[in-house]
Order: sequence, then C-alpha cells, then structure tokens
Amino acid sequence: MVKLHYVLLLLISLISHSNADIKTLRLTSDPCPIIILDKFAFTHFGQVTISVSDVSVTSSLLRPNPSLLGLFLLSQEVEIQALLEVRQNPNFCILDSRYIVALDTFRNLSPPPHSFFNRTYRVPSPGGYSLFFVNCDPVARVSMNVHTELYNFDFDGSKNYLSHGQSRLIPLFFEFSLAYFFLLVLWAYYCYCNKESTNRVHNLITGLITVKTLSLICAGLDKYFVEFTGLPHGWDIFFEVARVMSSLIISALITIGFLFFKQFLPEKEAKAWMVPIALQVLFNLAFPLAVMMEATWPSVVLGLALLDMICTCTILVTMGRSIWLLKEAAKTDEKAAMRLAKIKKFALVYILAVGYFYAVPRVALALWIFRYQWVSNAVEEGAILMIYVVALRMFRPVNDYTILDAQDEKEETMAVANEESEV
Repeated sequence: MVKLHYVLLLLISLISHSNADIKTLRLTSDPCPIIILDKFAFTHFGQVTISVSDVSVTSSLLRPNPSLLGLFLLSQEVEIQALLEVRQNPNFCILDSRYIVALDTFRNLSPPPHSFFNRTYRVPSPGGYSLFFVNCDPVARVSMNVHTELYNFDFDGSKNYLSHGQSRLIPLFFEFSLAYFFLLVLWAYYCYCNKESTNRVHNLITGLITVKTLSLICAGLDKYFVEFTGLPHGWDIFFEVARVMSSLIISALITIGFLFFKQFLPEKEAKAWMVPIALQVLFNLAFPLAVMMEATWPSVVLGLALLDMICTCTILVTMGRSIWLLKEAAKTDEKAAMRLAKIKKFALVYILAVGYFYAVPRVALALWIFRYQWVSNAVEEGAILMIYVVALRMFRPVNDYTILDAQDEKEETMAVANEESEV
C-alpha cells in the first residue's frame, strides 16, 4: 500500500502543474510516505528556500532514524526512471536514489524542543522540478510546519515567483478575456435584436460567456500577483469559483439539450443515454474540486478521469448506433428522417462538449508535458474560443433548430387535419 501511494503521487507529479509560489503547510501526526510540496520550472538562476519548524517525529517501535526523513527535488526528465526504481525495489528509500537532488534530512535539525532548519539551495541545472517531503520509516508519524519559496531571479535581480515561461501567460489571459468580452457584446446585441426567439438556453449561454471572461481576468490577476509577491491574494479562489460555475452552466446546457432531444429517441435508447450522461455531469462537477485536493487524494483524480472517459466512450458508441439505426429506418420512414436530424444535432452538441471538457485540455496537457507550457495554454484557450464561436453560431436566437421545430409542428398539424377530413 505504501508503494502504491508512492506510485500514485509520482504519477500525479507528472501530469499536475502549480503556480509554485510561497506556500506554508502544517502536518500533524502524518504517516504519509511521500508528499508533493510544490512544482516549479527553474532557470539558471533558480533557488529554493525551505524553512521547517516545530518538528516532532514519533514512532510506535524504535527511535526514528532521522536520515530516513527529508526533502528532495526530482527533475521531470527523470521522474519515470525514479518511478520504476521505486516499483522494482520494495524496501527502497527514494532518498537513496541517484535520480533525485537531495536537499536535507532531519539529521540536520537543530536540537529539540525547538527543532528547525532554514536554508536556501541553488538548483543545479535549469528545468522542471517537483519538491517532495519523504518519510521512509513506515511507523513514523511527523508533525511540523513547512514554509517553501521557489523562485527565479530576473536580470534586474528581483525575485520572480512564477515558473519559467509563465510570465507570458499574463498578457495571454488578458488578451483572450478581451476576445470573450467582444464575443459577449455581439451575443448580447444579437439576443436583444431577436427578443422573440430568445429563451432560457440563450440566457444560460450569456452567463457562460460572462463567467468565462471573468475567469480569464482572474487567471491573469492571479499570475500577476504571484509573479511579484509569491501569493495570489485570493484571485485563485475567484478563478476556481468561476471554473465551477462554468461546469455547472455547461452541465445544465447538456441536460436541457438531452431532455429536449430525448423525446425523439426510442425509450430503450433514451435510458441507455441517460445513465452515462447523468454520471458525466456529476464527474465534471466534482473534477475541479478533486484537482484542488490531488495532493491528498491522488487516486480520486485518476479515478474520476477514468470513469469520465468510460462514460464518454459509452455515449459516443450509443450515439453512433442510434444514428446508424435511424439512417436505415429513414430510407422508408419520414418520421425516422426527422428524428435523425434531431439526433445529429444533439450529437454535434455533445461532440462540442467533449471537445471542451476532454479533448482540448488533454491536447494542452500533452503539450505541457513536452515542455511547451506557454504554447499549451495558447492552444487550449484558442481551441475553446473556436468551440464557443461554433456553439454560438449553432444556437443563436434565430437558428435552424427553432425553424425545424416550427416546421415539424406545422407538418404534424396538417397531418392531423388531413386525417380528420378523411374521417
């Protein structure tokens, strides 16, 4: 079980990224074998300052060995090798690994009762690193306060608490927020000019664009304050709130869309769609909260991502099967052709949602893993902006689906009238 915890946390360190600023952590009788403290991309002028105070180590057996507890840096370039080394050796302590940059162990603590140390370390080479605390004593419980500062020095000698390359994100976020604000103005104007066709879906879309604009502003301000002070000053909280609100609105839009198109599905097909869509809505609401707690529950993040992928594949397979069956039926049945048009429209809506929730972030993540951090954010935001533009084009107040609904109702009314006249 201890080795599983090692593996999960090292895997999370591969796919997670942080603002990497000034952080303070309090541990109380913590038995965890390894804890991710931070993640940062250093330049040639990078440094780490670590302050550990009020240290207390207890054990139910023998006196704890202080050399088995310590802090180290692990380069992203050798994380896979370190992961394999830990998995292959059941009794191996990662502090003895040749892949890590050992910083300090508890042997260098000042004498009790006020055990502490405060040191600054130069990073040996530039690149992305993860900062870990490790406890290789399986029966030891650790209590302490940890204060970390990870930063680079700019050419003017000032500290920059953003990872290398992230300073470019500040203008990027503000530029995209202006693009979304322009899109919001156009959408609001279009809705105002077509009041008769505007409904609750269009109001939700207005709220979604507004929240997206605010989230980008909060992200830019978060990066700005972290760069100079090392602290986000609360803007990270506003950003997370905006992200949760976006997930809520998109989930509401998917639910409304499914309820609308469900009437054109056979009952058996509707039930087959209902369960995975409901689960996926719940997963997308829970995932932002799980990511915030990934250091504590790494398995929850991986589990939600896996279940979300299973639900997505289930819905896409069921959707493809329904479209294929309706295509066959549409050759001889006019109502089946009308249903096919409706299902195709919902399929396009769902594919856009999959692109927003699943495809675009994972492409950006792949670019981030391969060190293209600034490019990954630009690609992600640009792709999401295109998804918004396509969705707004599809669901503007005067749209095909509104006209199609009216035509359907007219045809049904005429059919009823003809039947009555024949009777």
